[in-house]
Amino acid sequence: MKYRMLSWLACPACRGVDLELRTTKTRSEPILAGQFTPDEVDLPGVDLRAMREQVVVEGSLRCGGCGAVYPIRDGIPRMLPPGGEEGPESGHRLTEIDSQEPAWEENFRDLSEPLQPADFLGRLVLDAGCGFGRHVVHAARYGAEVVALDSSVDAIDSCARNSAALSRVHLVQGDLLRPPLREEVFDLVYCFGVLHHLEQPRAAFGSLGRLVRPGGRLALWVYGARQGLTRHVSNALRGLTTNLEPAELMSFSRWLARGLRLFSHTPYRALGSVPVAREVVSHLPVHDHHQWPFDVVVADVYDRLRIPVRHWFRGEELESWLTEAGYADIHVSRRVRNNETFRALGTRR
Repeated sequence: MKYRMLSWLACPACRGVDLELRTTKTRSEPILAGQFTPDEVDLPGVDLRAMREQVVVEGSLRCGGCGAVYPIRDGIPRMLPPGGEEGPESGHRLTEIDSQEPAWEENFRDLSEPLQPADFLGRLVLDAGCGFGRHVVHAARYGAEVVALDSSVDAIDSCARNSAALSRVHLVQGDLLRPPLREEVFDLVYCFGVLHHLEQPRAAFGSLGRLVRPGGRLALWVYGARQGLTRHVSNALRGLTTNLEPAELMSFSRWLARGLRLFSHTPYRALGSVPVAREVVSHLPVHDHHQWPFDVVVADVYDRLRIPVRHWFRGEELESWLTEAGYADIHVSRRVRNNETFRALGTRR
């Protein structure tokens, strides 16, 4: 944990910001000249003359308001609220991101549209439900200071590994409904592929919105109701695999991924650019995953079967939420890649 993160954290139990940091292990890391500007000379823990940064590896945070104590393990504050549950295991716990692979960036640019790389430069950004960090990496590369939040140990630890080389990334394990973060501090909060998995998506929408500063923006990406064959197949398979042990589900996911490679991805790769044939192969289940390495496809299948979808959105619903919450400059767009999803963006007044 970098020391400047203290200025963004809050107690998830009482919302207090008086957090006492106690350290039992720290380390010094090298920094590069271009990673900080001259006016950041007084950042806590940063020594620009020595080109080093001191970070907390092990310790705790104690709330001065309610007395709750949150451990810091492996450099990550573990700040689930009292009684809060950790997120589910992820098939992506071993997935590594190759930042030079165009598919990762193309996916991020697609989901974040109409945001552009310049919208991240110099901004304080929250990735709410960061998973293994597939979006964190690119937000940071575009020049943002990124806080990555997830309730899953698998996810936050994987994100830490994939973003280890990025000095502007900070990680915290916490709950979207009671986030361990201060209100009205972020220039941009984005939440991609998470709300449709929650039992209370409207409550999470509200809690995330309170973290956005006036004039800042909230961006969402969610599943739409029209999922076609993919929705029915996913629901049927999820019903069959509910009681499988993780190792058994991973084995099943690998067989299913092989089937997708053979009967969906390969035909799409071969015929996706042929005018007449494209109309046929574009309806194959999750054909857009043809761009991912096989192990990533396996992990995506695993997560689809392990983590249920609890809510299907309509574009009008998202627009209504943003309007009723007082957002301005609202953009809601329908995205179709053999199933329906929606992107939404609003500016907090």
